[in-house]
Amino acid sequence: MKLHYFISNIYLLIVCGTILHGQEVNQKSNSILGKFAEMETLSPLSDVVVQLLDAGDSSLIKTELSDQLGTFKFSGLEPGKYFIKATLLGYSAYISEPILASGDVLLPSIILTKSTVRLDEVVIQYKKPFLEREQGKVIMNVENSINAEGSSVFDLIEKAPGITVSQSDNISYKGKQGIIVQINGKEVRMGGTDLANYLRGLSSSSIEKVEFIANPSSKYDAAGSSIINIILKKDKRLGTNATITDSYGQGKYPKTNSGISLNHRTRKVNLFASYNYAYRKGFNHLVLDRDFLDADTLTASYVQDNKLIFPIRNHTARAGADFFINSKNTIGIELNGVSNKFKPNGENISDVYDHKNMKSSSFRTSNRSDDTWYNYSGNLNFKHTFDSTGSELTMDIDYAHYGNTTEQNFTTRYYNLENIEYKPAYLLYGDIHGGLDIYSLKSDYSRTLKNQLKLETGIKSSYVIADNNLKFYDLSNTEPIYDFTKSNHFIYKENIIAVYATLSKEFGKWNFQFGLRGENTTVNGEQKVTNATFDTSYIQLFPSGFISYKLNDNNSFELNYSRRINRPSYKQLNPFKFFLDPSTYTEGNPYLKPETTHSLELTHVYRQKLYTTMSWGRTVNNLTDILLPSPNLEKTTVQTIVNLGYLDVYSLAVSYPAKIADWWSLQTDFTAYYAAYNGKIANTTLSNSGRPTMNINLVNNFNLSKTVSADISGFYQSRELHAFDNINPIWQIAAGLQKKLWNNKATVKLNITDIAFSGRMEAVVNFRDYQEHFVVTRDSRVATLSFTYKFGNSNIASGPRRQGGADDVKQRAN
Repeated sequence: MKLHYFISNIYLLIVCGTILHGQEVNQKSNSILGKFAEMETLSPLSDVVVQLLDAGDSSLIKTELSDQLGTFKFSGLEPGKYFIKATLLGYSAYISEPILASGDVLLPSIILTKSTVRLDEVVIQYKKPFLEREQGKVIMNVENSINAEGSSVFDLIEKAPGITVSQSDNISYKGKQGIIVQINGKEVRMGGTDLANYLRGLSSSSIEKVEFIANPSSKYDAAGSSIINIILKKDKRLGTNATITDSYGQGKYPKTNSGISLNHRTRKVNLFASYNYAYRKGFNHLVLDRDFLDADTLTASYVQDNKLIFPIRNHTARAGADFFINSKNTIGIELNGVSNKFKPNGENISDVYDHKNMKSSSFRTSNRSDDTWYNYSGNLNFKHTFDSTGSELTMDIDYAHYGNTTEQNFTTRYYNLENIEYKPAYLLYGDIHGGLDIYSLKSDYSRTLKNQLKLETGIKSSYVIADNNLKFYDLSNTEPIYDFTKSNHFIYKENIIAVYATLSKEFGKWNFQFGLRGENTTVNGEQKVTNATFDTSYIQLFPSGFISYKLNDNNSFELNYSRRINRPSYKQLNPFKFFLDPSTYTEGNPYLKPETTHSLELTHVYRQKLYTTMSWGRTVNNLTDILLPSPNLEKTTVQTIVNLGYLDVYSLAVSYPAKIADWWSLQTDFTAYYAAYNGKIANTTLSNSGRPTMNINLVNNFNLSKTVSADISGFYQSRELHAFDNINPIWQIAAGLQKKLWNNKATVKLNITDIAFSGRMEAVVNFRDYQEHFVVTRDSRVATLSFTYKFGNSNIASGPRRQGGADDVKQRAN
């Protein structure tokens, strides 16, 4: 990984940043310093929001937070008169007299008095909407949703505006594929079904919010067309606090979740830990018809009924500490561990038809597997704040390990028309072991230059080793026979070195941000069984830009551009074959190229409520997950991934929160898009192939009393043409009721998801020589009763930064 080279670059970055910072400070030596204290005890007050305002026109100059000692400082000020405004939850606001900035001005201690409104009363009156929008992102506030209780994280994302999930569990956003999923800013290096199973094991009770970022700036890793960032809950109260949760849900099968989080926070240290256990038993029922064709003439067909039951046991643990050395330096450490265990129990019944569409035979395949997927990770981070202008240096060291052990037992029996076995049963045993190690170093530096011009720059290096060993044995006879056609040992190594810089400035009615990121990627793959290897390396640049203009108090505009890259996952690159039944297998593709996306968005904001966004995106070498006839095996279907020429996506999104009555609010999100696919796969050509598609999401909130509230939500996804898949419309409705108890320390929630049991997926797949019709049904209608109790200190304090440096290297793990 050339560690010494990377460290020298970070050292150079620190030295240059410090020198530049020192030069800037010397040009402006005026500053205002002060300290906040509570009236009754005169103890320091941290996290007071302090605004520096121009005494002439009251325009905002800077904003700061008081530190653990209650102190704050505005430095690098132009000579002139200012005044400060200070606010803190639970205290009356403070506004100073005009202050003349000449040299270092030390203010006398500022005493804040507690407000007469009780904290818990304020909490009752203010509630974040389930969906809201900030600059460049849509936020789903899971913590405040009744209908989200008892759900898995995958269920939440699946119902979000603009989100669609394919039959193979691939997520797309506003018609764009290659989505990066993060947890607290760290990528989850999985994809497809593996990612879906991982997110199904995570309970919504541990989630604070989910961010959907359509066009990330250059500061973010260039991987992925868009980012879905899952933010875990973290207690921000001073003192010792704890939260316990428990829930029980019943669909066709039971689902339970229990968890506890602990937090001890003082002015100098913050200790936190949490543990969650989830048991979720679900099913996947897939019914499909397959027709194999030759010049529009039927050659054979299958009618198949697949039933899969999978109980998942998930353990998630998290612990860490933040040490506030002084007002300018913070050191943090965090450890995470996840264990997913599930035992899929599947039954496949397949009827075989000849070229005359007459039934000729059948076969039945049973699947008895035992899977354990786990990962653990650690992060060490450091943050130094130079001054109150926003200049800071951060460093992260990350390590993560993903592992899996899987035992698979497939038994296939063949029957004639009299339902009598006509040949020996086929027994296949799989012993699968996989490992993935991720090492990452990262440093970011930001500072405010003259005239409020802000510079952000950073450097990062990541190194990844993936090792997957798959051994299959034919147990049809007395002695196991090693199957070379299905076994494989694949090793993949990847090193990415990235640098970036962004400049931003806000003046008058305009706000600008421009950035450029460069990444050098080196990869090496080795297939041990066939002694096949491949090597490649490339350098790519990823520009980004953001411009906003405030026309007046009611209207503003935003223009956003970015270029992104989506690299194949390690499983997608692994050329091994994994058989699901005698007629179906999955296979990786070692010759996949990364897909790149250009995205452009124009947004109009009316009264900070109505958001209207028009966007366009072009993806080249589009990574497309498809089912198609096998080129090597007759009457067999392969699920694989290919590079499809290019994809153009045009979309229109409208978001509006309406206050219908004092007790009733409605959040409406509407997305319409057209995805045009171009390319040729399996003798089938797509030329601007697509159709207009719409998605509407409605969330009704009812405040029935100070302690009782209710939610009714629903979404509708119209018919969609996804490459070769023609997908039928899908819709769902959910409802929930919530009651707060014991001075708002406890909450009881009852909700039902997919009330009409309408959330099934149905589609037709069309190729020149192959057609398929399938219907997928899952355990989506679930009634859940949950209980949450919080106890401890109620003084609020802000949490430190909690993002690591492995943001771009955890998404593609399998």
